Formats: sequence, structure tokens, C-alpha cells
Amino acid sequence: MNPFSEYPQYDALGLAQLVQSGEVSAGELLKAAQARLAEFNPLLNAVVTPMEELAESLVKNLGKRGPFTGVPFLVKDLMLRFAGVTMSNGSVAMKDYRPDADSEMATRLNTSGLITFGKTNTSELGASALANNAVFGSTLNPWNLSLNAGGSSGGSAAAVAVRIVPMAYASDGGGSIRLPASYCGIFGFKPSRGLNRFEDLSKAWGGAVVSHVCTISVRDSAAYLDLVAGHTDQAATNPALTSYLHATTQPPKRLKIALINLAPVETPIHRDCLSAAAKAAKHCEALGHIVEEAAWNFDGRELMRAFLTVIFYYTARDVANMAQWLELTESQLAIELNTRLMAGIGKGVSDEQLQQALAVWQRIAGRLADFHSRYDVVLTPTVATPPLASDALDPNVLEQWLMRGLLGTGLADKLFCKRLLDAIITKAVQQTPFTPLANITGQPAMSVPLYWSVDGLPHGAQFMAATGNDRLLFQLAAQLEQAEPWKHRMPPLCHQ
Repeated sequence: MNPFSEYPQYDALGLAQLVQSGEVSAGELLKAAQARLAEFNPLLNAVVTPMEELAESLVKNLGKRGPFTGVPFLVKDLMLRFAGVTMSNGSVAMKDYRPDADSEMATRLNTSGLITFGKTNTSELGASALANNAVFGSTLNPWNLSLNAGGSSGGSAAAVAVRIVPMAYASDGGGSIRLPASYCGIFGFKPSRGLNRFEDLSKAWGGAVVSHVCTISVRDSAAYLDLVAGHTDQAATNPALTSYLHATTQPPKRLKIALINLAPVETPIHRDCLSAAAKAAKHCEALGHIVEEAAWNFDGRELMRAFLTVIFYYTARDVANMAQWLELTESQLAIELNTRLMAGIGKGVSDEQLQQALAVWQRIAGRLADFHSRYDVVLTPTVATPPLASDALDPNVLEQWLMRGLLGTGLADKLFCKRLLDAIITKAVQQTPFTPLANITGQPAMSVPLYWSVDGLPHGAQFMAATGNDRLLFQLAAQLEQAEPWKHRMPPLCHQ
């Protein structure tokens, strides 16, 4: 067997087993990953910052550390500090910013045995549902290079889709793992809030943001959650009974699943996205689960007003932090128009209004907990649209003129009000009416790649469980993966 030619056929745990058995070295795997990077990155623009020096050091000082020892890895270029490595956060303003110390999460990754060799593209401050920014440009969708890979973890998702790596670090504050996973035809899991013991993002967006990975296989995602949740006594060949990895080897009980196709704010849902959820429902029924059509038990518009209020508030804070790091005034920052306006509006959100919004989050989390007393799992389309073009969400000329005018008056902070929130909700959730709910409530959720439309594009189905029921979702995901395998499905460009 030549492990180099078969590199893209392995998931991360499979590659680690090759290293452990001595069939291949970590250095050889890194070279295989770098060869795929050289082949596909010029087409996709998925990886924006090389980390070759770190990768060579990690290979040299490898040892036997954990379940992913020797596996090539990529990380998202957003709020993740590696000493001496650019952390742009997708912003021109920070394109030369290099932290002088590793963050706790970076330290954990560096000591895990993973071989990090690059950073992936995102949107500025992770605020857009497309991987597109003014400093690095757009990450293209590997299934159709005229479209975007999705945001904000689009660089990581695209890299996994073409098997540059089998697993890549990503983060999710409103769907930023699940949306690009859906667009790129891979598995995307958002864990319950607070499971990651080494999380750097725990206070981002009021607790909405978590980091995890996008993967080829379900078991890689589960094993990574074991890694960051502190379950270090497990191995791929004999996982501990309490581990998330072990859950993937056990079928779930017979589940009662609520199928909901109506978005919380009645966003139009594309027929292919509905078809993805319908196919997932049929698979679940074939596996013996009960699927019933259901409806949300909360006011979706109230929820989205509260969500946007928090995002505006924290965007203002993020921009202020950028200015402090760079020792500039906010007006001197080279940031995008959308970001500047969001930050301006966010300055008008009082601490009292923030707390009121977070109280709405808590109330709706309670409503969903009630919902889960009747249903084990909620099934929805992951997204509302097929993959979009990279400029699909750009403001038009008139909108840009109005935005600049408002910023020029210095009165952007006076814009914040219920009427403004209602006016922008429709555009804000054009792609992602379903995914923010799990971020708001802290629930686990996943996008599972079970459906490809006639035009060859993937469309994920989203499953959510009650907070803390991550093992249940992994059980179901592994069951679906076995029933409708997707590991062999690679974009056509991989076969050219």
C-alpha cells in the first residue's frame, strides 16, 4: 500500500493509526497535505497564511501524544493566537498583526499531536455568512468555483472538502461551522456551550460562539470533542465508555424527531434545502425512528431581534479591541463598511438593552427545553439557500452611499431601535434562519451531508438535540453515515 496516494481516503483517526503503526511518518503526511494544498489552494483560496515553521517544529518534537498524533491540521484565522503568526481576523486592519504568545487553545492544539501548518480564510470578524474579505478575497466552493464556500468557516470547510486535511478547526456563532459544511458537502458539528475546556471564544457574542472542527467523518468530530473536553484516556481502537467517540459505535434508542421546515422568521426556503431535510427524515424513519412534522414554540422575530442586538453590541466591542491592539483610533482602522456600520450601531446598544436581549435568549432556551421534553431531536434544513456567489450579500451602490452617509454624520449609534432590527432581519437570515437557534440556546447541532441536488451541489440537513445531548447526536450521525456514506463523495475537481 502506498499511503501517500491514498492520503485523501483516510479520516484523521485513520491517518493517526498509520503513524502509530509506523506505516508512514508525520513528516510524510505533512508533505502529502502540502502537495494537496499546492494543487487545490490556487483554485479555492482556502488557506491564507502558511505556518510551515511551526509545522516542522511540531513534527520534529512529536512524540506520542494523543488520538490525532501526526495528523496535518489547519486552523481558522479568527481570534486564535499563535505566537508570531499573523492573526488577521479577516481584516485589512490586522493583516500584519502577530501575537507574541500562544492562546490557551493554540497551546492545547500544539501539544495534542496535531500538525498545524496553515490558517484558513474567513469573513471579517466572522460576521458574514460568506467567506469573503477585503484582505484575502473569497474562498470558492469546491463543488462550483463560481460560488462561495460559505462563512464564516469557509476556508476550513473547503480545505476538508478537497481533502487537503481530513479535519480543520472552525468556529460557530450563528451557523459558521454548519453553513459551510452544508455548502461543501462535509460533516459540521456545533457542540453544547461550555464543553470545550480550552475555549478562547467563550465570551464572544454573549456566549453564542463555540469552536470545534469540520470533518470528513463523524468519529473524527467526536474524538476531537473528547480531546478538548478533557477525555484524554480514550483511543480510536478502544474508546472509553464515557467518551463521545464511543458514542459513535452505539446506535441510539428509538428517537422521536420533530421535522420543522418553516423558518422561525418565515424566510423563504429553497426547494433543494427542503429536499435535503426530507431525505434525512426518510433515512431516520428507515432506521426505525419516529418523525413528525412540528412547529416552533416561540416568537422567531423576537428571537432574531435579540440575536442581532447582541451581535451589534459585541461587534462594537471587537472593533474597539482591534483599535487597542493596533494602538489606533477606531476611525483609523482599515475595516469594511458593513463592519464599521455594525460597530457604529452597536455603540448605541446600552448595557440594559444587552441584558434584555440575553434574557430573551434564556427565555427561549427554556421554551426549547420544553420542546425537547416531547422530542429527542429537531430536524430542519441546515440553510435556506444553495451556495451563493461571493458578492451576493454585498450592499448595492445606493446602500453603500447611505451607509457612508450615516457613518459620516457620526450618528450611527442613534440608529439602534426595534424598527431597524425588523428592517434588517430578512437579509440577516437570508441563508441562516435555522442555525442561530442552537447558538442562542447553547444546544448541540450538526449539519449532515446526505443530499446532492441535480446540479451537483450538496445540501445539509440540520439536527439539534437538548443541551448536553451531544452523544445522542453523534450516535444518530454515525447511524446516518453508515446508512448513506458520504466519505467517498469528493468535488469533481478532485478527480480531474
